[in-house]
Amino acid sequence: MKTKTLGEKIKQERGKKKLSLRKFAETLGISAAYQVDIEKDRRQPNEELLQKAADLLDIPISEFDEFMPSLPKPVKEWIGKNPLIGKVIELLNRAPSPEDTIKQFERSLSKSTVRKYPIAIYESELQSIGLDSASWETETGGDLFGIWGDIPVVYFASKAGPKAQRDHAHFRLDIEYLIHLSIVLEKDWGLRYFGDWHSHHSLGLNSPSNGDKKRIVSVADKNHFDEMAEFIITFNTSGIDKKRKIKINPYLYLDLPSSRLTDAIIIVVKGISPVRSALLAASSLPEQQLDSYGSFPIENLSIPREPIGRVSGADGNSVAQFSERLVNKIATELATISHGNIEIYHKSFGHVLVVPVNDKEYVAFAHDKTWPHYMLQADWINRRNGSITEIDINTDGISLLNLSEIKKMFVDIKNIRAEIEK
Repeated sequence: MKTKTLGEKIKQERGKKKLSLRKFAETLGISAAYQVDIEKDRRQPNEELLQKAADLLDIPISEFDEFMPSLPKPVKEWIGKNPLIGKVIELLNRAPSPEDTIKQFERSLSKSTVRKYPIAIYESELQSIGLDSASWETETGGDLFGIWGDIPVVYFASKAGPKAQRDHAHFRLDIEYLIHLSIVLEKDWGLRYFGDWHSHHSLGLNSPSNGDKKRIVSVADKNHFDEMAEFIITFNTSGIDKKRKIKINPYLYLDLPSSRLTDAIIIVVKGISPVRSALLAASSLPEQQLDSYGSFPIENLSIPREPIGRVSGADGNSVAQFSERLVNKIATELATISHGNIEIYHKSFGHVLVVPVNDKEYVAFAHDKTWPHYMLQADWINRRNGSITEIDINTDGISLLNLSEIKKMFVDIKNIRAEIEK
């Protein structure tokens, strides 16, 4: 079976060598949890680790080339000179002008001697944090879910569960709800819980307290996490005001179980997170009020200097895995009302799902390549005579997020064709 991701490729080759995950990770010098994240494509190994893996698997490193992004020459040269900032490799690759982006990033870093590390987060998740923070006079908070690759990316910032405890000096999470949410987001979208956000309304602290650090270290130890994130929220005014300025103070724990903090540089990804948009379309997690984030203006958030400006979040590697999950989910659902299994084709323009009506006739749905993958057209395929006919049907506004509409469209097309052929 042909593998589609780097993680799948490594897992497949490890299986061929009959190497256990734990032994493989130990030989590479990483934790078993880290290796699990690599094989689930929640982390991207650096070049040194990838070379070690290739050597251990007794395959050339070129076997992994098809899964790795190609980089413009100026970016490659700059990464060679700045290995730490090479962590921004994926976002630099998508920047309109890599050379200008690099210069801007270096100017930002040169203004401080403090060690910095990038973390990316969608605008929608920042707005959700801002809205919930501004809605309470007491301490409040929630959780951060994402994928920890070369650059950790936050795809979902949740509100606290119904049993969370809040007062003017403390905030305690609803652990039962956090466990439930973690299971749902990992199963459906491959996200990992990797930290939290909480406000310091009256403590006067813009960094994690000693209690915050102890809690993070404890959570990391129980879950075998090597890195975690924590956002501290502070305010420029007191009282409840959903329009007041809110400051995000981001920190990372990169040396767990040490509680040493690393200041973070936030990379803001434009628009709504693909995970939030998918949950909204499915009417999932109603307690999270997923559509309320838009009522908090992004301009009312103050964040650390953005070194490379705001980047698109509608295409590229940041949404590719979610697109794959969504396509497979649609195919599974369509198979329940069709004549058999769905054929999936990945094209330069996007995705094509071929749905069987009977042994020889099919409906093909073509969707574009940009999230949420709007439908381009629908075709009737007759493999008996080799004909393909575009179907005259309104596809405006229908995307892969609209599962019920796609299923209804298939049934309508099938019924119309049956009437024509009578």
